[in-house]
Amino acid sequence: MLKGEETRARVLDAAITLINRKGFRNTSVQDIIDETGVKKGNLYFHFSGKHELGRALINEAGERYFKYLARSITSDDPLGKISDILDAVLAYHRGRDFVGGCIFGNTALEMGDSDPDFSALVRDVFGRWQAVLAGCLGEAGRMGALPAGIKPEPMARHIVAAMEGSIMMARLHKSEEPIVECIGFVKRLLGMSEGSGDLQYRNKEGAPA
Repeated sequence: MLKGEETRARVLDAAITLINRKGFRNTSVQDIIDETGVKKGNLYFHFSGKHELGRALINEAGERYFKYLARSITSDDPLGKISDILDAVLAYHRGRDFVGGCIFGNTALEMGDSDPDFSALVRDVFGRWQAVLAGCLGEAGRMGALPAGIKPEPMARHIVAAMEGSIMMARLHKSEEPIVECIGFVKRLLGMSEGSGDLQYRNKEGAPA
C-alpha cells in the first residue's frame, strides 16, 4: 500500500470506530486527527471535509461488511447460507462486546431525516443486504425448502429490520440475548433448527448453551 493510501485507510478506520460509537455530529475532525496522529493538511488532502469523509466511510464500511458476510458463508444450501449470515452478525457484535451497534442503523437514525446523501448510502447498504437474503430465500423456494406463504422480498426486509432492532437492543443492554432471540425466531420461521450453523450460542452466564 502506498503511503497516501495507507493514510487514507488509517483515517477511515479511525472515523468508522469513532462515528460508530459517538455518532456523526458528535465526532469532530479534530477527534479523528487526535486518534490517528494524521496532520490536518494530510486529512484534507484526501477528504474535502467531514461530509465527504462521512460518505467515504459509509461506503468503506459497506464494502467491508459484505466481504465479511461472503467469507462467513460456508453452507451450500440456501437456508444454510442465511443461517451462516445471521450467525456471522452475532459473532461480529459479540466480538465487539456489543459496543457501537450497527454503523448503518446508527447513521439511519441520526441522519435519515436531515441528509439525503447519507440516507441514500444507507438505503443502498440495506438494499444490498436484503437482495442477498432474498436471493437465498428465492432459491430455497424453488427447491421447495421454503415454508408456504413466505415471499422472498418481504421476508428479506423483515429479517433485516428485525436484526437491526435486535442489534440496537443488544447495544443498549450490552447483551447478546436480543440478537440470539431474533436469530432463533427467524430460523424457526424458516423451518430451520435454532442451532443450525457452526456458531455456538451462549446463555446469560456466558457458557455455551
